[in-house]
Amino acid sequence: MSLNLTLLPLTGPSDLLKTRVNCIDRLRFDDDYEIFFQLTNSRGTGNTRIIKGNPIPVHLYLRIYDEEGMHETRTDPLGDELTFIYADALKRLVLPNDTSPKNRAIMAFIDALPNDTPIFLLWG
Repeated sequence: MSLNLTLLPLTGPSDLLKTRVNCIDRLRFDDDYEIFFQLTNSRGTGNTRIIKGNPIPVHLYLRIYDEEGMHETRTDPLGDELTFIYADALKRLVLPNDTSPKNRAIMAFIDALPNDTPIFLLWG
C-alpha cells in the first residue's frame, strides 16, 4: 500500500475558530517517503517525527472538494483524525536532492505563506 499526502492550507489562523472551513487549495505531493517520514510515524516505532502535527480543533469540520463533490470531514481517507501544521513548521522540511520539481514547487508555495498559516495534512 502506498501513502500519499495532500496539503490543505487555510487562509489564516482565524479559520481555526470557525465551525466549517472550505479547503479550496489542495497541494498533493508526489510520492516521496523521505519527505513523508519527516511528518508522520509511518516507519514505526524507530522513526522520530521531525515535525509534529496539531490535532484538529474539536469544533472544526473541513469542507473538501474532490471528484465526488463536496463533503465535510474531520478524518482522512485512512480514518485517522486530521492534523495541521503551521507554515513556519512546515518550512523546516528537508527536501531530498532528487525531489521532484512538483514537490519543490509546493515547498516554494509554502515558503511564500505567512508563518501562522494553518495547513492540514490529508493522508491517503
